[in-house]
Amino acid sequence: MPGPKGSKKLIAIPESLLNDLAIIAKRSGLTISELVTLILSFATRTLHGKDNISSIFTEAILLTDMHRLGGIVVPQRGLAQLVNSADPIMRDQFIKEVESLAASIAVSAKLRSMDNITAKDLIYLFAPSASIDEINEGNTGKIVITLAEQPGKGMLELLKAVSTRVLEAWGLKVEAVENYGSIVVLQYKRSS
Repeated sequence: MPGPKGSKKLIAIPESLLNDLAIIAKRSGLTISELVTLILSFATRTLHGKDNISSIFTEAILLTDMHRLGGIVVPQRGLAQLVNSADPIMRDQFIKEVESLAASIAVSAKLRSMDNITAKDLIYLFAPSASIDEINEGNTGKIVITLAEQPGKGMLELLKAVSTRVLEAWGLKVEAVENYGSIVVLQYKRSS
């Protein structure tokens, strides 16, 4: 029941977030309640006029899944140097682990029926500096990944492997994976 200062409903949030809010509130001279009210009122004004609110949260949801499943965001240039310079056995093991993470995130998103998330969004998590387009041709389609720089052999294998696993976890059958310099094309077919 609303009181003079607003509703007294409780909302569960992670303790780590509460600790972060406490630090920010202290720095700004606000109470945690005042800070949360300020943040929520700003978010409400921002989201009020948006038609597709869920699409705004797509990347945040996927990054949360990645973190929950043990993944972290790594600078692409540093990752490319590590993958390209690693010995083949370690590189293959690393690629398998990243493939598994990508598949887990894809399955998690699919099971939650997150309609606004596409396979393209999932691949983008692992190649944020790439331009990724999807060409949907009914029962078949293509994912076209364009990188700003020519990738090394190891990074190219990682990108192909992750993209393939994401599409497969999404219920698509990858029929061909081709690369043309800094462009990777995955052709897929929808499962019947």
